[in-house]
Amino acid sequence: MPEHVQQQRPDGVPVSGDMRREKRKSALSNRTVMRDRVRCFRRLALLSALLLLIPGCNGGFGAFQEGVGNTPNRPPLAAFRILGEPGLQFSALVSDDDATWQIRASVPLSIVIVNNLTPVRMVATKQSGGSGLLSLQLTSGFIVNATSSTSDPYGIVTLQNSPIHPGFEPPPPEANPDVRLFVRGPLTERFSGLFEDSVKGYTISDRAPTLFLFDNPSGAVDATVTQIQDLGPFSLQLLFNGAVVATARGGPTVTIRQP
Repeated sequence: MPEHVQQQRPDGVPVSGDMRREKRKSALSNRTVMRDRVRCFRRLALLSALLLLIPGCNGGFGAFQEGVGNTPNRPPLAAFRILGEPGLQFSALVSDDDATWQIRASVPLSIVIVNNLTPVRMVATKQSGGSGLLSLQLTSGFIVNATSSTSDPYGIVTLQNSPIHPGFEPPPPEANPDVRLFVRGPLTERFSGLFEDSVKGYTISDRAPTLFLFDNPSGAVDATVTQIQDLGPFSLQLLFNGAVVATARGGPTVTIRQP
């Protein structure tokens, strides 16, 4: 177009060179954001596939209450899978019918509530202003029951397995005692084992990193965990009311006990 001829919009308003450049920059930015989101979804799909490749104990991942005598183990307890952009920081509230846990962590992470058969809910918030993907899965064994995700800056995503009960408004009080077993690594290491208090024992089977929340334990807890892939030394933490009370490192089998 000759320099002396000025381009116009359909409504007749002249379009300057600066405006055209801004439009091109905006279009390029939009394409970049969409490309990043597509990459995040591809990584999420790959990570989800990896989580389900190797069979787990008793038909899936998570925790299973052990049967007594000839009584079979109960079905796997509900678990949350937090996926998306690796390393993305998030905060979360996890609740069952009578307790709530506050969590700050990074993607990826699995969370399993032990000693609970009531409905569960998670509300997770991105701690980032970027467009990174934060995705939640609510699973039972190998079955993905529900998914939800966000790529909004500081976006919030929620999942629960009962739409009407208990409602979680307001959330139940914070867990007391708050007992957690954190299987930290190596990343994606398959493991199985036993997490128990003085009364009940739960078979656990999952991938690192996984955080087990023991709801209303009776007495002190302990866990014995065995690596399946042996990708490197195990790293375990046992937390009581926010404080690390025991750590263990080694493999392929590691035992950790509450003092």
